[in-house]
Amino acid sequence: MTEALDPAGHPVPLRARWQLRLLGDLALSDGTRTLQRLPSRAAAALLARLAMAPQRAHAREELIELLWPGVALDVGRNRLRQVLSTLKSLLDEPGATGAPVLQADRQTLRLTPDALGCDVPAFETALRAGRLDEAQRLYRGELLPGFFDEWIVDERLRLAALADRLTEQPARQLPVATPTAPTAPAAPRPARPALPQYLTHLRGADAVGARLRDEVQQQRLVTLLGPGGHGKTRLAVEVAQALSDGDARPDSASAPRFDMVAFVPLVGCTQREEMLDALMLALRQEGRAGNALQHLAGVLAGRRTLVVLDNFEQLVDAGAPVVATLLEHNPGLHLLVTSRRALGLAGEQEFVLPPLPLPARDAGDEAALNPAVALFVDRARAVRADFHLSSRNRDAVIALVRLLEGMPLAIELAASRVRSVPPASLLALLRAAQPAATTAGAGALGPDAAGPGADAASADALSLLARSGPRGGNDPRHASMLAVVQWSWRMLSPEAQRLLGRLSVFAGGCTLDAAQAVCGEASTTVALALDELVMHSMLRSNTDSGRFELFELIRVFAATMLPAAEAPALRARHRRWLTGWARALPLAAPLQAVRHELANIGAALASADADAAPEDAAALVDALQGPLSDLSLPQGAMRALARCAEALPTATRRATTRAFLARALFRAGDPAAATPLAEQAWAELPDAAIDNGLARAGVLARLAHLRWRMQRDIGVQAWLDEALALASAAGDRPLMASVLATQGAVARPRDPAAAITLQRRSLALWTQAGDVQGMNTGRANLAIALAESAAGCPEALALLDDMLESSHSTGDWVQHAHGCNVRGEALARLRRWPEAATAYRDCVQLAFALPETLPLAYGLWNLPRVLAHLRRPEPAARLMGFAQVFAPLHCGPLSRADRRDLRRVQRLCRLQLTPAAVAAGWRDGASLTLSDAVRLALQA
Repeated sequence: MTEALDPAGHPVPLRARWQLRLLGDLALSDGTRTLQRLPSRAAAALLARLAMAPQRAHAREELIELLWPGVALDVGRNRLRQVLSTLKSLLDEPGATGAPVLQADRQTLRLTPDALGCDVPAFETALRAGRLDEAQRLYRGELLPGFFDEWIVDERLRLAALADRLTEQPARQLPVATPTAPTAPAAPRPARPALPQYLTHLRGADAVGARLRDEVQQQRLVTLLGPGGHGKTRLAVEVAQALSDGDARPDSASAPRFDMVAFVPLVGCTQREEMLDALMLALRQEGRAGNALQHLAGVLAGRRTLVVLDNFEQLVDAGAPVVATLLEHNPGLHLLVTSRRALGLAGEQEFVLPPLPLPARDAGDEAALNPAVALFVDRARAVRADFHLSSRNRDAVIALVRLLEGMPLAIELAASRVRSVPPASLLALLRAAQPAATTAGAGALGPDAAGPGADAASADALSLLARSGPRGGNDPRHASMLAVVQWSWRMLSPEAQRLLGRLSVFAGGCTLDAAQAVCGEASTTVALALDELVMHSMLRSNTDSGRFELFELIRVFAATMLPAAEAPALRARHRRWLTGWARALPLAAPLQAVRHELANIGAALASADADAAPEDAAALVDALQGPLSDLSLPQGAMRALARCAEALPTATRRATTRAFLARALFRAGDPAAATPLAEQAWAELPDAAIDNGLARAGVLARLAHLRWRMQRDIGVQAWLDEALALASAAGDRPLMASVLATQGAVARPRDPAAAITLQRRSLALWTQAGDVQGMNTGRANLAIALAESAAGCPEALALLDDMLESSHSTGDWVQHAHGCNVRGEALARLRRWPEAATAYRDCVQLAFALPETLPLAYGLWNLPRVLAHLRRPEPAARLMGFAQVFAPLHCGPLSRADRRDLRRVQRLCRLQLTPAAVAAGWRDGASLTLSDAVRLALQA
């Protein structure tokens, strides 16, 4: 890079177009925007490798082995091309002047000189030149935290060793002393009250820490609230350290400073006098006679002081008056209190500490950047140096930190077991401790938690979240998650303890009305107990949804405290409440309200299975026929429902429940499991005379829909005719509309005009019934029929605009994803290829995030044809190769029209590439993971 000289004669690099920071964190900036995350882990690692050696031309094979060790060379080349394309689109915007940032030929990659600056080579240059202050400023922390590639770890250790020399350099470079006149010794500076020191890095708290620092500076009493194990103490210490006037970090130099910062551990204090003793000790005033409170007020007078009062929850009643007196008499005093319950004082600012952000279930390589995963890996490496995040353990680690809901202490304790228990085994053991409704009685987790209905499996599993050795003795409350929760449990009133045990029957939280209905307490008692539980951080209150939510580990403990004799009746009340709630839903029920209760629905179906109450399961899904047509049940719930269907006493109930379950399994992308259930339902199809024929009509409608979707069997028309007659006789408009919609789908390949007529009648019936979700389905179905011809596409697009706006406002994201796919079809018919590609990508992105397999399969199947028309044959061939494998697994066998689509895409690609290149892309696509295929679709 070209260099100029500063006034001192030191070389100064000219400002590069991009600046990349790798030390301490990852940040890419062009002066107007800063990116904290790159599109993928591989993109970040590749850019880092190039930037750390900017003068080198890096061989492609070398980079492939560094980024994807052991991968086949042809697969690696394709991946490298994809990552390189992503980086080029990020670094070189359309219309930008100058040379591209990345230079690539068939053998090598390198950076264009002066295009990108990086702190790593700048740090090493400054160190070699003896500019130690500059090197100290540049080394903000370890290289690429959260990345555990072998080469990155090696470089991290090398750079850390160089940074360690910075502290040694001044001592070695002191000039030889010369005799001078004696001077008076400097007055000794009094020792400051010590803050706790930690050997590990605090992860995922930068943003929340910055907010807390602002609050502490502006408010005189801030209470940091959260359950035990959330990291309140650690964050409070970090904030106190940052606000001490001894902290000379450049990023906080302008902030107002406290001239004294003190930390007061109160874990062993339960009385006012003990609290005062702890304050005196922390402020180095121990052994003073007289009134301690007055003396403390005198010590703090005239100072700007920050005092951290740690673990205050057991002192709220006795210690709050002390806090109020100190604040009243010392205007410069600021208090940061960590507690599981608020103090209730005037002027108190409550700051609720959220758990660590969680990775997506399918985060892939990007999971390493997630704070919760990074914390787990960091603590696991402390007990097993060779541990690293890999494709073999990544999914288990992601599931573990999600199960532990981002609670730092729980993650740390779980990671400490990696010495002898692999993550997958640990995950299975902890899942065994969950109080799923399948467990008839709860279990005690330890001696202090002994209660009726103890269960040894829960105790054994949760004992894994415990520390052993000296660290476990430093604070017995934090030696295990069990002790953490027990500590708070003991401070609850009997009413709150009883309610917490009963709330463990809910999965995913509940509303106040649900708690009152299920827990069998007076409304006032429930409301007061809920308020107490929230105040003690044993329960979260979500003001946006009006729900109360239990952390899963607290729910595990609470279930153990529920008397075994009470549990079956409680679960039965839970099922009855949920069924009544479902029956009371209006036809146009907001899907978000139903989505909130999906976990409870799953728990109710599981408990019906465990309690041998299959009729309860059948009644619940019968009440939820409408909403659950647009939402997916959890997999465990569907397995429980299948067992319940087997145990139902009447053929009618078995047929209707199995037909419902078959459709749910098909929507979930499992046609292989749906087929035998549909056949069983057909075998037990109820007689038309039963239930005025509606039961038979419903089963016929579902089975016909499934058979057509999976087999394209036009023989279902007879079933549909009968179902329509029965539904018409009963006046059931939504069912009539559903049957007509399937008839339109059957007619579309042979008689497009008849299909349009049938879909218009279907939409009209849903509109008359006031069924919003049905109307959206009708609009989409009619748009599909209209889009068969270019002349019908404008009307189809208008219908889809209405449908997409409605589905967005109601939160019907599955329908929205389907609508994006249909919109892509209409735009493709009009040869508006760029818009069609955008619509299909919207479908893929939303369906993958939900996750919903059917719209995802459609979007991935339809996008390649558009890409081929956009002259992007390579990604088109790869994506079609993937879709050819993926679609039949989740949508049933390929039809004749599907095979025509395959040939069309292949032909379009061969017009632009050699047949060998198309075949190679097709084969490569067939081996992609779903995450890689989605990434390819969104970036192509």
